[in-house]
Amino acid sequence: MSAVIIASGSDIEKHVFEEENINVEYVICADGGLEKAEKLNLIPNIVVGDLDSVSPDILKHYLNKNVELIKYPVEKDFTDMEIAIEYAISKNYKDIILVGATGTRLDHTMGNILLLEKYFLNGIKIKILDNNNIIQIMGNILQLKHKKNYYVSIIPVTETIEGVSLKGFKYPLHNVTIKRGSTLCISNEIMDDLGIITIEKGNALVFMSKD
Repeated sequence: MSAVIIASGSDIEKHVFEEENINVEYVICADGGLEKAEKLNLIPNIVVGDLDSVSPDILKHYLNKNVELIKYPVEKDFTDMEIAIEYAISKNYKDIILVGATGTRLDHTMGNILLLEKYFLNGIKIKILDNNNIIQIMGNILQLKHKKNYYVSIIPVTETIEGVSLKGFKYPLHNVTIKRGSTLCISNEIMDDLGIITIEKGNALVFMSKD
């Protein structure tokens, strides 16, 4: 069972969200994400944030439905997204999906991607989903289902990733070491039903992306 956090970044099409077959148990809206929840037909359990990017009318609509609200000051030490993740963890969720976590504000996008690494090190599995990308972090092994017109990129977040092997890909690898900053594993393709990535040492971001 997953917690879904919806933030105020880029929109996501309902069919893209539904194709992931997410077993949604709990929905957190981070500020302006409340408007996206309505388009996805998701009823939020709670709204958190400083409320600087949500329509007052939509907020009132959900508050009238007794949706819980935790308001934070605009001047704070954490983004609304990080606050929402911490709240999900406080509810004992270790499988979290982020929607609206990417967009034109690249600082927020990068900050959200780096949150994947932060919480991965604490045993929390977080995935970012938008219309063109599925972003997650891995160590050891990851199996990815083939998705038509999607490319796979593997980006080290540790200084090296060692013992990297790719099976079921257009460009396979066997037991190689890749340094942080290398573009060796950008834009590969899954050719079989499953693409299998193994890493013996280190962690990497994995992007499944389409144009």
